[in-house]
Amino acid sequence: MSSRILLVMPRERRDKLLNFLAENGMDVTAAGNVAEAHRRLSDPLPYDLAFVDAELPDGSWRDVLQYMVASPKPAEMVVCARCGDERLWAEVIQCGVFDLIPEPYERQEILRIIRSALDSHYMRRFSHAAEARAS
Repeated sequence: MSSRILLVMPRERRDKLLNFLAENGMDVTAAGNVAEAHRRLSDPLPYDLAFVDAELPDGSWRDVLQYMVASPKPAEMVVCARCGDERLWAEVIQCGVFDLIPEPYERQEILRIIRSALDSHYMRRFSHAAEARAS
């Protein structure tokens, strides 16, 4: 079973990353803005990971994060930025986002982040399931 990934980026910026994720066996769904991401996050099948552009036509990664946190099964999130700086990275991490990845995207770095984020995500789900069984 492949991992479900939500890619939230304007259409003109997402093609390379979308194709790379699909080529690596990921089940990728694309959204072009915050409103579309909100609709996608309402799907009955949860996402495992989301790549979210720092700036979206109708908001930012913070808006998508709010919807994600409110979801019954939140996914791990990675913010994608045209240029990453220490201030943005610190803000992203403080808000509970898994990581920040600046352009240009390096294929090996994307794969490393995916593996780490999915490991974290699955461990968190396992932990919650174990807590639920214990109570």
